[in-house]
Amino acid sequence: MALFLKQDETRSELQQRIAAELQEKLKSSPDIEHEPPAPAILDNQHQTRIAGRLIFVLMILLAIAIIVFALRVGGLI
Repeated sequence: MALFLKQDETRSELQQRIAAELQEKLKSSPDIEHEPPAPAILDNQHQTRIAGRLIFVLMILLAIAIIVFALRVGGLI
């Protein structure tokens, strides 16, 4: 135990051997390509269909009709 604590080097022999083994494994293994993960917020999404566009157009027409009605009731048209 005293020899372990009195080591002058910053790494022990075991640490040096493990580091050397890991370096060899790293050199021998093929390069791993890393793909960034797709954001989870995009799951269960779909394209807007014609019904969504139709509802949008109908809402705009309803807003125009309400504005015209309000102007006629107010006497401005």
